[in-house]
Order: sequence, then structure tokens, then C-alpha cells
Amino acid sequence: MIVLLVIRFVICCNIIVSGISNCPNKQIINESLEKVHIPGAVIIVVNATHTLYEQAFGYQSLVSKQPMDIDKSIFSLGSISKTFIATAAMHLVEQNLIDLDADVNKYLKEPQRLIFHPDYTTYTMTLRRLLSHSAATYLSLPEQYPQYKLGDEGFSESLADVCFKYVNPNTSNWLSKPPGAVTSYSNIGAALAALVVERVANMSYIDYVEEKILKPLGIDITKTGVRLSDFGNVEDIVKHYAYASNKTHVDQWNSIMPQLNISPMEDHFPTWLSIPHFSFSPYPSGLLRVSGRTLSTFLQMFLRNGSNILHPRSIAEIRTVVGCGLISPSDQQSTQRFGLSWYWETMSDGRRYFGHGGSLPGIVNLMLINEKNNLGVIVLSNGDIIAPNDLSKATLATVQDLHMSLFDCFESNSMHSFSFDSKRSDFLFTIFILVFFQFSVI
Repeated sequence: MIVLLVIRFVICCNIIVSGISNCPNKQIINESLEKVHIPGAVIIVVNATHTLYEQAFGYQSLVSKQPMDIDKSIFSLGSISKTFIATAAMHLVEQNLIDLDADVNKYLKEPQRLIFHPDYTTYTMTLRRLLSHSAATYLSLPEQYPQYKLGDEGFSESLADVCFKYVNPNTSNWLSKPPGAVTSYSNIGAALAALVVERVANMSYIDYVEEKILKPLGIDITKTGVRLSDFGNVEDIVKHYAYASNKTHVDQWNSIMPQLNISPMEDHFPTWLSIPHFSFSPYPSGLLRVSGRTLSTFLQMFLRNGSNILHPRSIAEIRTVVGCGLISPSDQQSTQRFGLSWYWETMSDGRRYFGHGGSLPGIVNLMLINEKNNLGVIVLSNGDIIAPNDLSKATLATVQDLHMSLFDCFESNSMHSFSFDSKRSDFLFTIFILVFFQFSVI
């Protein structure tokens, strides 16, 4: 009987190990992150009902060596924040309070500050165009850098004042094409869509997101926000870092964002650059701050076709490529095709994923759903891809590769719950004890 017991245990082990043989283990992921100098990350894989894998890596603060935590580490989401704008907008659409194809000036109610393309005055500025980045608004990167400000200083201007300053017919912040002709990624256009939500709901945009989206999902909104002052303990907010091989990298940072006072942590190179907490004036486009757990709960809502937040038809609307795919991107090299705030990304092997990335100084994030809409992967990290160097390219590639390997793992293996970390050995030991107990009782 002892022989039979051992055989049963070995067979069980082989089934489990073979089932996850194509999954990256914790060591491989750690090595990948360290190779591109990402201090820490949170990785979560979910389906509509369960968390299939979760693991925190490295540190959220290199000074205090505070480890990353799935529930406690608060990340600035970067442009993943835009996915909440579309959710809020569709929430109002379902209440028949706004129309995606109506002129947004109707909702902004600012007759002295009408928004329209100065060269195409008959083309309507609609919420659909703003959400799908096809409204022909354009702001170059150098023009966006001053929008980053230390601490909460970026909130000294109202969202309305920020939007009307950059999106009005008296500026040059427009493409040469009319609205609806091409897609061109626009932070300020997305922020304007959030302003529409704010005006129609008659409450601040972030209050609407928290009260109408996050709270109904069972999320503790005392641990979500946009301002540093929204959080009881600022130490819970993940610190931002970049890696500098030499002083030139420091000079590059301080030439494009001198207002952030980015400084090296040590006198010699290579070293880490510490990026102080900052704000971003068109905040709905990039500054929602939540934990990995909160974001995964939001993503699961989407995988459940809206759950208790949106109707399935609204999810379908968000997923639909603007213009039925006939509107091409202004950047012909782009592989992204926009729905409403979310976008489709086609990989080199032809596979398509739906979601959004997010990058800020010292932050790089990615949240994707597979084409079958049954699996989602989230990687949140305090690495950097803003600096114009080869390390930024390698960092982005690493985050994307981690996504692909996790999709490969969980799409091809039916035993999803066996994550590739130390828990696996605990599970195997438990199986052995249970089988042995069964034998001893018999």
C-alpha cells in the first residue's frame, strides 16, 4: 500500500507540474524585472470570477525597502485611468443623460467658450470622438511636460480651466485633419470627456467614479483617489524611479521636467533617480491612484460584461473600434485601434488584445484582456519608459513579454489555480498529507 501511495502522489505531482511547465516562475519574473531595473511590480491574472494568479515583486520604496503589496501598494495608473472615463460616460449614457454623438458644447454649457476645430467649424465635437481619440485635438509632448507639477499643485486649476485652456479654437492644438478623419492619442481630449461627465453629473469627476463605479464594486474608496491628500498615509503610494547610467540621463530629465527636481539617490553612477510625487493637471487622463487589487476588481467587472455597473451593450460599445475600423491612425506605424478609451493591440504574431497601458515618469503599467474576453492580465510597476534611451525600450518590451507569457500560460492550461510560486509546493505537500491520511484511516 505504501508503494501505491507514493505512485499516486508522484502521478499527481507530474500532472500539476506538466500543466504549468510553460508558465514563468517567480524567479524568472524577478530576473526579468531586475534586468531592466524595475524596482517592484504587482502582477495579477483574473477571469470573470476568480483571481488565478497574484504576486508582488520587489519594492515600492527603495529608501525604506518597503515591499510591494497587492492590496496596500497604491499605484498611479497613468493612462489606464482613461478606461474609467469611458465607464463613467457609458454609465450616463445608460441613464439617457448624454448622447455619444451629440455636440459636447450642449453639456459643457459654456456659450462664451465653445469648443470646435478652427479650420472645420461645421464638424461636431462629440463625446464619441473624444473617447476614441478621433476629435483631432493634439498637444505635443514638450507642451505636456509642464502639466506635471510637484505634490498636488496640478490641482490649483480646475479641470474646466485646464481643458478650455488647451482645447479651444484660438489655439494651435489641432491636427490638420477634421474631427473623425483620423485617430491621434490625446490626453487633453480624454480629460475633456471627463469634464462632460463632471458637468452632466453635477459632481466632480473623481467623486462620480468613486461613488458610481468603485463603491458599487465593493471597493473601499478611502484607498482610492487622485490627490496625495486623498490618502491617509502617503507612504502607501508607490514611489517612482528611473535608472541613470550616467549624469547625462539626469540632465535629460531635468531639461524636460525641471519643475520635478529629479535627483540621483547616490553620488556615483549608475544609480537610481528618485522622482518626487507629482500631479498632472488633466488628471482624469492619467492620475487615478488605486491598488492592484482594486484594478483587478474593476477588470473583472469588464470581463463579466458590466456586472452591476454597465449593461452588456455598453461593454460592446466600448469594445467596438471607432468608425468600424475605417478611421486610420495619424501615426501609420501604430498597431492600436481605438474603441471608447480602451484600445485593441495587435501583436507581432497576429494575436489581438484589448485594454490600455499607462506610463508616467517612473511608472509603467499594462492591463490587457484576451480576444475571447475570458482572461485579463495586469502588470503595475515603478519602472520607467519616459526617458529617451534603450533601457526604456527594453523595459516596455519586458512588461509586454510578461503579459504574453502569462496569457500563454493560463490560456493553454486548464489548472489555472496553480500559480507558479512557492504556493505550488505547499499545495503538493497538502495533497501528500491528505492521501497519506486517507491511507492511514483505511
